Amino acid sequence: MPFINQPDYSYIGTVILTVLIGLVIVLILIFIRRVVTSVVDGLEMIYTFYSKKPAFVHFYPLINKLSQEQENILKNQFTFYKRLNTKHQKYFRHRVASFIKAKHFIGKEEFEVTEEVKVLVSATAIMLTFGFRDFIINVVKTILIYPQQYYSELNKEYHKGEFNVNLKTLVLSWDNFLEGYKIEDDKLNLGIHEFSHAIHFNSLYQEDISSVIFIDTFNELREMISLNKEIRDNLMSSEYIRSYAFTNDFELLAVVIETFIETPKLFRGQFPEVYVKVKQMLNFNFSGY
Repeated sequence: MPFINQPDYSYIGTVILTVLIGLVIVLILIFIRRVVTSVVDGLEMIYTFYSKKPAFVHFYPLINKLSQEQENILKNQFTFYKRLNTKHQKYFRHRVASFIKAKHFIGKEEFEVTEEVKVLVSATAIMLTFGFRDFIINVVKTILIYPQQYYSELNKEYHKGEFNVNLKTLVLSWDNFLEGYKIEDDKLNLGIHEFSHAIHFNSLYQEDISSVIFIDTFNELREMISLNKEIRDNLMSSEYIRSYAFTNDFELLAVVIETFIETPKLFRGQFPEVYVKVKQMLNFNFSGY
C-alpha cells in the first residue's frame, strides 16, 4: 500500500499563538494609552484649577487651508483676524476652514450662500472659540441664512436670528448679521449673540476642558452678581449693559459676551470684576483684550 502524506497542521498552532500575542500587545497598548491619558488629564485638571485655562489650545497634525478668495475675505472684512499675529492667523484660517467643512449652510427665501457668507459666519464662531481647544460647536449642525428678518412658525413672531438646540440649527438674517459689524462698538452683534447661545448649550453638554472652564466660570459670574448687591445694582441700572441681559441667564451670558467683544476697554473700566470673568470664560488673551 503506497504511503500517503498527511496534511501538516502544525502551523495552525503558530498562527493562533501569534494572534494571541498580538491581541495581548494591543490590549497592553490600550491600557498604557488610557493610563497615560488619565495621568495627562489629571495633570491638566490640576493646572487648570490654578490657572483657570487649558494647558494648551492649538495642536494640529494637519492644517486645513482656505481658498485665496476666502482668505481675502478674512483679511479685508474681519477685524479680529487682522489683529492677530502671523501664527494665530494661520490657526484661525485652519479653524474657519474646518468649521465650514463641518457645517451645512442653507439659504432660505432664495438667499444665495456665497463664500463671503460662509467665511464671515464661520469666522464669528471661531472668534468666540479661539481660546477653546474644541472649537467646532457640535450642537450646531445646520446654519440657515435668511436675507432679512423672518417669520417663525414656532412662536408666530418675526426674528432676526435664533438658536434651536433640539434641531441643532442656528438661524441668522443676513442683513442684520452684517449690521452687527458695521458699527463695531455698539454692543449689538447678531452673530456674536446667537453663537454665544450655541456655545453656552454646547458647553453644558460637553466635557472637554474648555467647556468645563466656560460653565464653571459663568456659574462664578452668576454667583458674584447674585451675592454682590453693589455690582448687581450697578449692572442693572447701567445703560452700558442693556436691560435685555436680565431676561434670564442665557441672555445675560450672550449680552455680556457681545459687550466684551465689542467694547473691551470700556467694559474693563466700568465693570472690571465682570470683565475678568468673561475673559476667563473665553480664555481670551489677544490684542485689545
